[in-house]
Amino acid sequence: MNIAIRRWTPPDLPAIQNLLRETWLDAYGSFIPREDLAGYLQAHYSQEKLEMLFADPDVTGLLVEMEGVVAGYAKLFHARAEQRFYMHQLYIRPAKQGLGLGHRLMACAEQHARQLGADRIWLGVMVKNTHAVSWYKKMGFAVTETAPFVMGSTTVDHYIGYVPLPLPNNR
Repeated sequence: MNIAIRRWTPPDLPAIQNLLRETWLDAYGSFIPREDLAGYLQAHYSQEKLEMLFADPDVTGLLVEMEGVVAGYAKLFHARAEQRFYMHQLYIRPAKQGLGLGHRLMACAEQHARQLGADRIWLGVMVKNTHAVSWYKKMGFAVTETAPFVMGSTTVDHYIGYVPLPLPNNR
């Protein structure tokens, strides 16, 4: 099995949109209406918005590919003013979950965070996304607050916290 992780490029942006659509329906479809998901994706992850993210020097996009096909994606953000390193997104296609791809993306995020002098990776995860919450907790995820997250007409609770570095070796 050929697995590669690389930085995103402009031609990858449509594949990222498709991956987000698929993974969001899987992760959030049971508690966020489809029209709210679609509206949020369009508002925040249109081709134009992704191009703006791509051009931001503080944003790093990573793709994990299996046999040359995009299987997962992570968006990292260096918040210089806050002196924090964030993983804004980490999504693996449902059919590719359980293969260690998320851990590989987290390891790349850890390496990037350490290069910037960070000792933790900050992230947010929806409370009702119990699979992801459990996965992050296995890595030591510490919740520092719960805040509302608005997606269209839906508001859901969102854990905000961090995973300390180094990551545990349970890959």
